[in-house]
Amino acid sequence: MENIPFAVQGKICENRKPLANGGVGVYHNLQWWADGRNHAVHIPEARLEEFKRAVEGGKRVRELVYELSEASTQALLAAEPSTAKKKSTRSASRAARSSRR
Repeated sequence: MENIPFAVQGKICENRKPLANGGVGVYHNLQWWADGRNHAVHIPEARLEEFKRAVEGGKRVRELVYELSEASTQALLAAEPSTAKKKSTRSASRAARSSRR
């Protein structure tokens, strides 16, 4: 992950707006979800490629976190349990009594 310079969550959206002279203006913004709400910030045209690389970095970070989670799960499953065998909640004397009924 140290080789990923920027990791931005979200996606880049393109917006087209008609201009007064009859042309069409193209604008970009970064959108992401946080705390149950959609957030957006304008991306200056000169920094669009930088933001695209940062969003790709964010995707790669998510992939790496998923791989780490999978590896941790497998390591935990393969490890010997550190606790003793679970004891029965029924005592031997109670088990004997219930079988006589």
